[in-house]
Amino acid sequence: MIKKRILIVEDDLSICRLMEEQFQNDRTDVFCVPASAGVLDIFMTQEYCLVIMDVQLSEADSLKMLNAMRAAKHTPILALTSSLKPENRAALLQAGANAYLEKPVNMNVCVAQAEALMKLYCESNHDYQKCCPLKFGAELIINPLYRQVFIDGEPIELTRTEFDLLFCLAQHPGQVWSRSQLYSYVWEDDLGAGDDNTVRAHIGNLRKKLADAGKNYIENSRGVGYRFVPPVLNMKN
Repeated sequence: MIKKRILIVEDDLSICRLMEEQFQNDRTDVFCVPASAGVLDIFMTQEYCLVIMDVQLSEADSLKMLNAMRAAKHTPILALTSSLKPENRAALLQAGANAYLEKPVNMNVCVAQAEALMKLYCESNHDYQKCCPLKFGAELIINPLYRQVFIDGEPIELTRTEFDLLFCLAQHPGQVWSRSQLYSYVWEDDLGAGDDNTVRAHIGNLRKKLADAGKNYIENSRGVGYRFVPPVLNMKN
């Protein structure tokens, strides 16, 4: 399961705890860090669908970091600020913030604003699902950006088609995919009369490579198709 990731940059621990209570759930992970914790490095090395950060316009470093984050990625940034004059609001948005909320923050408004920004980000980022790794604990990691699969930390060599089939199935654990659906997804075409065996052959090769690694993630659904059965463990992204 791909989980959303929110980065909270805030020195006030009470606000961090409140944000965690509001946003942390089975579909979203929240990471709280103080402004002094090398925020830019954290932001650059991980993928987030939203950043909520305390921005002090009186501090040059805050605007500098905001500028750097905006230049590097199009991740939406929700700024938390003190009361602002109109000219300062413009400066904040020009520096890279997508939106801002003045403190004390109304959490209902904050949640609504955050969800709207994340929705826009996911809809505008057409490759969001295709670029984020699928992680099933430490046992199985599927990285579509580099087209790599790791099982128990060891890389598994797959062909382009085998990788696409595994990634397609793993995106929807438990869902049964017919051979026609898989062919349409992977080959971007309708299943022809002779292509049923093509899907069977590639699935067979993929299952053999997984079996060689001691795994059986793909099960037959008799007369229907195939489903991905994830590792039996506590899955975290």
